[in-house]
This record gives sequence, structure tokens and C-alpha cells, in this order.
Amino acid sequence: MRRLMLILLFLGALLQASCGFRLRGEISLPPELQSLRVQVADPFSPLQRNLEQALARAGAREPVGKERAALLRIGSNRITRMPLSVGRTGRVQEYSMRYEVRMELVDAAGRVVVPEQEVALERSYQFETLRAQGTPGEEEVVRAELERDMTQAILRRIRAAFSGT
Repeated sequence: MRRLMLILLFLGALLQASCGFRLRGEISLPPELQSLRVQVADPFSPLQRNLEQALARAGAREPVGKERAALLRIGSNRITRMPLSVGRTGRVQEYSMRYEVRMELVDAAGRVVVPEQEVALERSYQFETLRAQGTPGEEEVVRAELERDMTQAILRRIRAAFSGT
């Protein structure tokens, strides 16, 4: 029986490798974006910090002095919370959190690489009135998850613009 499991595991790994599956990994920026400035409408939002860290891991650096650089402009970013369902008692049981960002990428020569567009992500979570103390923690987890996912969504848009897909 153990031998059969090992054979099945090996065949599964072989099948997965042959289909072209690979982990997404970190984005690598083209040479035009090695010097990149991030401009967020709300400079104190976590998005600014998350984008700067992710772009630094991808090989971008903050321009020095008056050096010409590409500009990632985040015109607006907002998170809204809306009730999804209401229980028999008239209390909200489920919320939806939506994160909307307007972004644009301009290279150092002033050409628009990624035209202004909206990126929107949405997650839902339950609000249990019997466990009201634990629910704000769940909302913060969903908010942090949305912020992390938004950073990755923006980076994927940048990668797509340079890969032609």
C-alpha cells in the first residue's frame, strides 16, 4: 500500500511538472523601471509602504536628486465596508469590504505605460453578534489581506504591461 502511495505521489508530481505549472514568484522590473517613484494620494496609507517594499524587492530604487524616473501614480485608494446580509433580529450578519485604487504608470520619458485604471478587490466576512469581541480582529485581518493583495494586483498589472499580455 505504501508503495502504491509513493508511485501515485511521483506520478502526480510528474504530471504537475509536465503541465507547465510553476509558482508565480516575485516580479522583476524591466530596465525602464529600475528608477521608480511612487506617488500615493494618501501618503500615510499602508499601500505606499507596501508598494515601495515590493518594488524594492523587484529591483526598483528611489531616484536620487533630480534624476529622471518612472512614476507610479495612485490617484485614489479607499476601503469601504457594506452590509451584505441582515439577520432576523435586524442586525448585520455579513459585511463586504471593497478596496478600490486608481493607478497609472508613466515611464521616465513621460510616456504612459499603464493608462489610468481602477483596480478593485472585494472580500466578505461574517459578523457574529454573539462573538462581537472577536469580530473587529477579523475585520483587521480582511483589511490587511486586501492591502497585501492590492499590492500584488498592481505589480501584476505592471508586469503585464511589459510582457505584452
